[in-house]
Parts: sequence; C-alpha cells; structure tokens
Amino acid sequence: MTAIYERLGLRAAHRFPRQGGTEAWSQFERQLRDIETGAPALNLSFASVHLAAEIACFATDLDDEKRVALILLVVISLAALEEGSTRFPVTGPESAAPMRRLLAPLCGKALGTDSIERMRAAIEELLSSGSATAVIGSCAADYKPLIYLPPFVYQHRILSAEIALARKLTTILESPNAHIAPERVRDLLSEVNTQSVGSLISELSQEQRRAIECAAISPLTIVSGGPGTGKTSIVVAILKVLTGAGIDPGEIALAAPTGKAANRIAESMRARFIPSTEPAGERTWPEPSTLHRLLGYSPTLKRFRHHRNNPLTARVIIVDEGSMLDLELMSHLLDAMRPEARLVILGDADQLPSVSAGAVFRDLMATGEDGALTPKSVRLTRNYRTDRAADSGYAIRKLAGDINAGVVDLFDPECIDGTLLRRASVQHLQFVGTEWLEGEAVLGAFLERWYTERVHLAGDAGNRIFIAREEGFEPAECEAIRRVFDQAAQSRLLCVTRALEFGAEPINAALHRRRAFEEGRSTERAQFIAGEPVMVLRNDYSRMLFNGDQGVVLRVQRSGFETGLMAVFPRGDNFVAFGVGALKSHLELCYAMTVHKAQGSEFDAVAVMLPDKDLPLLTREILYTAVSRARSSVIIVGSRDIILSAVSRRIERYSGLREQLAQCLSETQRA
Repeated sequence: MTAIYERLGLRAAHRFPRQGGTEAWSQFERQLRDIETGAPALNLSFASVHLAAEIACFATDLDDEKRVALILLVVISLAALEEGSTRFPVTGPESAAPMRRLLAPLCGKALGTDSIERMRAAIEELLSSGSATAVIGSCAADYKPLIYLPPFVYQHRILSAEIALARKLTTILESPNAHIAPERVRDLLSEVNTQSVGSLISELSQEQRRAIECAAISPLTIVSGGPGTGKTSIVVAILKVLTGAGIDPGEIALAAPTGKAANRIAESMRARFIPSTEPAGERTWPEPSTLHRLLGYSPTLKRFRHHRNNPLTARVIIVDEGSMLDLELMSHLLDAMRPEARLVILGDADQLPSVSAGAVFRDLMATGEDGALTPKSVRLTRNYRTDRAADSGYAIRKLAGDINAGVVDLFDPECIDGTLLRRASVQHLQFVGTEWLEGEAVLGAFLERWYTERVHLAGDAGNRIFIAREEGFEPAECEAIRRVFDQAAQSRLLCVTRALEFGAEPINAALHRRRAFEEGRSTERAQFIAGEPVMVLRNDYSRMLFNGDQGVVLRVQRSGFETGLMAVFPRGDNFVAFGVGALKSHLELCYAMTVHKAQGSEFDAVAVMLPDKDLPLLTREILYTAVSRARSSVIIVGSRDIILSAVSRRIERYSGLREQLAQCLSETQRA
C-alpha cells in the first residue's frame, strides 16, 4: 500500500496535508496542496484532485513537473465537464484565455508568480512530447482516460457518447421523408391558418409555416425562438396538421425535459386552444409528460424501459424546451425512437444550455456552413408580444433582445425604447416594464415590499381546508386550487446562486420568516406554512414527482385522515396531494429560485437578484434567461457594474457534436 502512495507522491492514504510541518513537504506536495485548495472554486471536490493524482500515477516515467501537469490536465477535464463542456481547448492560441481562467485558482504560491504560464507551457510540452501515453490517447479508438485531439482534450467516455449521438443523428437525417404529399400538407396548413391557433396569433407567419411543413414531413425539425415568437402556437398547428394527415393522436408524443415545462405546455394548450377545438368528452391531443416519464425510467434498475430493443410506439415525438437537453438524455431519446419515427424539437438557442454536459440544441441549430441542417432548422424572429410598443411586455422583450445582443448601453434615465429605468428607492418601484434598483442595502426593504404586493395570497386561501377524494379533488375544489396556483405563479424572485446574500436559500428563509410572523408561527416549528410555494428537489418516481416540479402547501382533509399540511401539485386536469412530512427531504420553499430552475417557466412579474460581487456564473445567457421569464414586469436588483459584467460575458461551453455530425454525414455520403 505504501508503494502505491509513493507513486502518487504522497506518504499515506489521506488528503494532502492541511497544516503543520510544511517545511517537510516536497515541492510536489505543495503543488498538490495548491491544486486541492483551488478545486472548490471550479465546483470540484477534494476527491476530484485525489482522483486526478491516481490517474496520473499510471504514467510511471514522469518527473514531478510533468506529473503535476498531467494532474492539472485531468482536473481541467473534470472542471470543464462540470461546466457542461464536452471538451476543452488546452493548446494553441485559442486556449490561452480559457486555460488561464481554469488554472488561476489551481496554481498557488508553490509555483511562484508566473505559475499559470509555467503550467500552461508544461501541459503543452506534456502533450506534444507524448510522455503520458498510458493516460492520454491520440484518437477516439484509444481506450485511455483522456483523448487529445488538438487543440482539445476530451474524457474518453464523453467523446464516445458524442460520437454515438452524432451517428444516431446521422441515421435520422439520412432517413426518408414521411409519405405525405406536400400539396396535402399545404392544404392542411391553409385550414389551420383560417382557424385561431393562439390568443396572440391570427395568421401564421412564413417562418412558422416553414417550421410546420418541415415537422410534418422531415425526420428531424429544430425550431428556435424566444418568448412570444409563437412556439406553442406551432405545436398546436403541428398537431392539427399531423392528425389531419391521418396520424392517430395516440401515436404522437409530447414531452419536455422537466415536469414544470411539461405542465406549462399542458396549461397553455388547455387554456388557449383545446377547449374550443376538442369535442366534449373526447381527448384528441397527447398529454405532455417529462422525457424521463416518456422513456420509462426505473429508479430501481437505473435504466430506461424504452430503448432500441423496446422502442416507443410514437410515430412523431415533439419536445419543447430543447435548450435543456443534454448529451446523455438526447442519446437515450434517439435510442428509443422507431427507425421511421420523426422528431421535432423546439426551444430557445439563446437561453442557458443544459445543466449537464453538452449544448445539443445549440449545436443542431444550423449556421451558414451546415448544409445538412439548414433545411431542418427554423429560427423564429417575429415577436408577437412586441408588435405594439404600448404593451406592458414591450420593454421586457426589448431588454432581453439587447442583453442577448451584448448591448451595454441599457441604462436610460427616461426608460426610452425599452431600456432600464433606474428607481431611486424601493418605494419608487412601479412593477411595470423594466426597472433597475441599485444598492447593497436595499435587500430587506425590497423583500418586504415584494412580499406585501407580490407574494401575499388573496383572501384566506392559506387557511382554507381543501377536501381531497381518493381519485383526486372535486371540480369545485380544483377550481379553487387553480386560483391559488395562479396567484402563486404570478411572481418569482430569480437568483444566480443558491447561497450568498442574494441567493435563493437565504431569500426563501427571509420570506418564510415574514410569512411565519404574519401567521404568528415559529419558524423553528414550522418548516412549511399553508399557502407557501414549494419545489421538488429530486426525482421521486414512486410519486411521479420530478426535480423542478412546483406546487403549493395547503391544508387538505382526506377521507379517513385528519386535516394536515400537504404539498399539492398539478397532475393532468386535476391535482395530487402528498403529506409534507413524507416529502420533507424532497421539498424546498420556492418564493425564490435559481435561474437554471426557472427555465421552462413564465411569470407576470420577475425580480432578478444579482450578487454583490462578480461571479463566473454571471453571464449574458443567465441574465437573458431570467429577464425573458417575465411577461409584464422585471426588476433587476444589483449594481451597474455587475449588470455590465454579465452582459459582456458569454457562457464558454465547448462541444464537438457539430463537427462529429459533419464527419459522420460525410462518411455516409462517401459510402
């Protein structure tokens, strides 16, 4: 055992020394200690550094400097994956800035003032010399932990997954179009165009028509558009065209990556479209579900019921909120599709990408060079919510567009043309359009006004007792619960982080204390209070609750049970209720939530709570996503410098999917 740790450069099986005896440390141990100290800044644990050291020991003939370089290279690959990248540039001019960013917290005093540049050079020398061939491969076929394909380093398993997904996509792209005559599609589109397909749209635009025609015929269709560009209207039109062409509604699957996004599709269709088009007592539309539910994920077996040997029966699969698709989930979806099935993915390519590795939706949106993808992808540009500058949401859409374009001149004292209007104090807020509140000392006063005007539930909904039957709630009870949900969903505080002063956790705690004070309750004894919004933290397949699902705590009386606090969630046309005690470890308050968790949601009023110091997480995409969640009011709370820093910084997510897809398509065409 001692020999193993000697190869690691350590003396025993413990974390690198934390205190005392530093004069006895070797230079190598000091460097490992610096790497370990800096790992949390890259969202990595101490164990990640030890893992990197263990992997490096497979290269037996390295001196200390090259061994440290190899350990750093492994840590960089882990940090890149944690950020959502499938690869990372480590050599050449394009790698300079990204490498400095990741090396900065890892290279401490042990290496001196020029430590970052020294280790950049050491990593380049390690890769060019081929000194660590036991750990680093040079082609996809090499079964090594890392694969170096200049200028990028991959983890082998991620590269394999990316190549496998590219091959599956190639198979779909090379599939023949559906056997529907173009003339028939155009006739069906004309019928749809004469009907009302949405409360905002009286006639389909040319880009919408192109998207619907593609979805009706093509094996793959990608549609990107921001809020208000008519994506939900397109879904309804696609369903009408497909069913009109003879496809049974039962052969169409409608899904989204999260439960909230799936519920939002269902709510939009029920509220705006279905009541006027669906015959009484007859469902002619597929019920939206999460992708995990569609694919039949088993938490016990940790695998999906549907795969290539047991494919889905759906002939057409429509996925909303496609920007949230990661490499792994997309691969499972394609694996479960029948060979002749068609796939339609809708989303916003400018939003935050998936939390896990990959930027699949962005990679599939065609650029000028992507000949194979150009006919398959449509970008919606017309915003139906901004046609009239007098609309309350006009300024919000304008601000979101400016942020997305990297415009830094967002501050206008008179709020002309949709820019931010600075409010001198909390009392001056009007909760209309786009407002900006600056100052670190405003948090308490702002939360008090937000609670009073935006959170406090109307009437006595928090004290009312709702009666639940075994099969669900009665229609009258459902209507009352729906009003509570509508009130709770009108406003939300969006945060960049969970922790820190302006993070979701402390803000939720503050508003919970405010609610408890109003109710005369003790926060120590009341983790949840009737009327409070809550969110599911992790998937619970036994109850069919999923990470990100949002509900409300209510007092519920079930037959045979005493009245108690229950977390109530929408389920189809009804609601389901679960005791808060049974869900306690799966629930958290949801007055405030992170921007990542808010994807797939829309609210009337949003307040974006920016941190009081600059963070790498603060990017243009996160600010755009937060602002675009609002329909009529958005307030940004934070300093001018922090806002400008966010607008000027883009998410650095490195992916090779588009290149792999182009290569697979080229190989197929040559064969």
